[in-house]
Amino acid sequence: MKLLPRTLIVSALVLAHGFAAAGPRHYEPPRHHHHHHRGIGLGGALLGLAIAVPLIAIASKADREPEVVYVPPPAPLPPPAPVVLQPLPPSRGEPVIYPRNGQSAEQLEFDRRECNRWASTQQSAMNDASVFNRAVDACMDGRGYTLR
Repeated sequence: MKLLPRTLIVSALVLAHGFAAAGPRHYEPPRHHHHHHRGIGLGGALLGLAIAVPLIAIASKADREPEVVYVPPPAPLPPPAPVVLQPLPPSRGEPVIYPRNGQSAEQLEFDRRECNRWASTQQSAMNDASVFNRAVDACMDGRGYTLR
């Protein structure tokens, strides 16, 4: 038994006995100059039991091992849904440009810059590379170049 419950029980029993001893006393008529104590009496015994029994119950609970409560682990989370990536359109390398009308290298560079500038003004060309590339191809074809 643990120390605190044991101390409470013993204290309650001593207290109950003290109450019983301080209870009613029987006195003889004054011709006798002494008194008699009739013992703890039924009231003192009942008071002692009324206090001691609940304390004994508390003490017996204190001696028990604590209950072990099993809590199952949380269910595992489902695996995340696979992410489906849309394939990117194949990137086109720089096209090979052939002059159809004998244009010089300087003229080719000038026409390429002009076609890039014009293609960037076309709707959706800056958001979609394929639109930009088609615009450049059309411009270069219109200026007399073959692209491969």
